[in-house]
Amino acid sequence: MAAFDLERILAETMVRHVEYRSEAASTNDLAIELASSDASVFPSLAITQRQTGGRGRGANRWWASDGALTFSLTIDSKALRLEPRNWPKMSLTIGLSVCETLEQLVADRRVHLKWPNDVYLEGRKVCGVLVETIAQRPGLVVIGIGINVNNSFADAPIELRSTATSLIDVAARSFELTDVLVSQLQRIEYRIGTVIADSEGLAEAWRARCMLEGRTLSVELGPRRLTGVCQGIDDDGALILQTDGGIQRCFAGVISQIL
Repeated sequence: MAAFDLERILAETMVRHVEYRSEAASTNDLAIELASSDASVFPSLAITQRQTGGRGRGANRWWASDGALTFSLTIDSKALRLEPRNWPKMSLTIGLSVCETLEQLVADRRVHLKWPNDVYLEGRKVCGVLVETIAQRPGLVVIGIGINVNNSFADAPIELRSTATSLIDVAARSFELTDVLVSQLQRIEYRIGTVIADSEGLAEAWRARCMLEGRTLSVELGPRRLTGVCQGIDDDGALILQTDGGIQRCFAGVISQIL
């Protein structure tokens, strides 16, 4: 029996197909596998009760125990008229949608975006986002999200306990996962709409939640490394760094150090 109310998900969100697994290595991998089927219907949702090998950006891995909310939403950008020029905005936009969902669930707590794809709650990581495209299916975009909901970090590896958190740890109560999922999917639909419409308020919403502004940090760009003071996020989703050599815009990269 599924741990989620699948009928409710289909009735109350943009999702047209749900693929549920009690356990999966990676919902993004599952979503990509399913998308190769000619019978696929989009938007589609791949969701699992337990993810054992979640992927992050690059070589990163996502740790999640029972009680985490891990899912991947596959959208057809052509059907939605989401132009490729706007794809670079998607990680930040999805992260923003998570911030907005969490702000409703824990209204009195600090929720921030850490460019380019993480959400922090009370200064600790609570969510990771991984947006991917599928080479064999041009136009399809897979949005992978892992939110620490009911997976207390009292049981996490020691090295994660001081850097990550969950909703149950912060709020001291558990949450109904279907409720959180439905709210999150509804917020994703809304925020994708603001990307398509080139909403002026989208960039302001990023900037209002940027946790890096004013901090000195280093960004790894392949063989290059940039160090400077973060000036925020611009309208295109790029991180702005004031370096010794002047202003630098980063559209991708890994933050390796924050001072």
